[in-house]
Amino acid sequence: MLKPKKKQQQNKMEQLIQNKRQEHLELLNQLEKLEIQQPTKDIQLIQTIAQQQKKEQDIEIIAAPQLVSPKWLMNLKPTMTYECDVVVQEESELDQIVKHQLKEKIQKQKEMQQQAYLELINELDLQSKHHAYDEKVKEDFKCTYQYMSQGRLVSIDIKYYDFLKLNPQNYVNDTIINFFLRFIENDIFKNKSLLIYNTYFCTRLLSFHAEYKQIYTQYLQNNQMLQRWTKENIFMKQYVLFPLHLREHWAVIFVVNPLQVCEQLCNNNYQLSNDVNKNGYLIYFDSLLVQDQRIGIQIKFYLMHVYNQEHKRYSDDQIYEIVMRSTFPVHQPIVPRQTNLVDCGLYMLEYVERFLMNPYQILNNLEQDHLKWFPKVMIFIKRILIKKILNALSSGQKDYALRYQENCRMIDQQFTDSNQYDYIDEQLLEQLQVPRLQFHLSEDYNYYYDVSPSVGV
Repeated sequence: MLKPKKKQQQNKMEQLIQNKRQEHLELLNQLEKLEIQQPTKDIQLIQTIAQQQKKEQDIEIIAAPQLVSPKWLMNLKPTMTYECDVVVQEESELDQIVKHQLKEKIQKQKEMQQQAYLELINELDLQSKHHAYDEKVKEDFKCTYQYMSQGRLVSIDIKYYDFLKLNPQNYVNDTIINFFLRFIENDIFKNKSLLIYNTYFCTRLLSFHAEYKQIYTQYLQNNQMLQRWTKENIFMKQYVLFPLHLREHWAVIFVVNPLQVCEQLCNNNYQLSNDVNKNGYLIYFDSLLVQDQRIGIQIKFYLMHVYNQEHKRYSDDQIYEIVMRSTFPVHQPIVPRQTNLVDCGLYMLEYVERFLMNPYQILNNLEQDHLKWFPKVMIFIKRILIKKILNALSSGQKDYALRYQENCRMIDQQFTDSNQYDYIDEQLLEQLQVPRLQFHLSEDYNYYYDVSPSVGV
């Protein structure tokens, strides 16, 4: 009797085990189905969102067809936007060691390069019996720079707090930016066909709303105040410069021949003449290559309203329609870019100065890159040179301050051999063996510029 009973229990256990296995198999099948369905749902959701975004983008393009950058530049966007999504491969320990050694080597090279320039700057000082580069200023430092504007004397006061902004790893502020722009406008270039707006004006000019209608509404609210700042006839000027403060970032837009720009906007006929002097241009320089169509559009709003004050042709709504439907582009050349978070103001000043020294270098080559426009070490040097101008002006030695451009030319002469233009960059580029454009525009390859300047000034 026991054996059949035991066998019966064994059969029951086997049946239970079989049932459990069957349940597990069914659960696994259901799980697999869920895992297959979930990605499918995710993909469908992503596709739906992408389609919606594309529709919105198509609407946006219809509303504002012009690009801040040439089309070929937009195609390179993944390699140059500082917030781009880049797939980072895991590095081996050997790669990390090599990179560390490379950084140390670059650090030493950079120190040598900076020291060589500081010695050159000291030589310039010795020749003029002026201050050494590392002269410290006292807390009561004050420099008052005066210039004539529309028949009246205007002053800019630069104090100790502003002066300290010229130390490495510091943002330069509005006071330093406005001072240097006025200095080169009135004492260096003395170009009567040049108009440089104040940074405070440009702050009032710009709005960062998401929709263009909101931007235009905000602009119209500020328009009366903005027009009071426009006392000169900008259409008698060849170059109008807008220094832009974009939420803790400096950039600049040059308007070349503003009258031609407005006439081309009104007629919506963007055709370039072979003579660059007869063309209108909007050129946007940005050391982070930020690409934002709203910036150029707001400059166009302003230009068209100033133009309409004289011609009285259009209503506010018509001006909005003209700007939004125009295909007149804002050119954004590829220029030396920053790879830290503090030098944007110095880069902006260097762009301004270099453009005014030779505007045709840019105008004749808008579709080419200008990565060798100036060596990046000039940004480090520029902090020192602006300090020296302020020191000279504060001690009544304006003659020395006016030698600024001559000193810049002497420094530039160090870069006569294009192969050694910025030799640290060149050596690193050769070792990394990556495309030059990618090297210059990607943070991944700019180890040299992650190193803080080692020489205090």
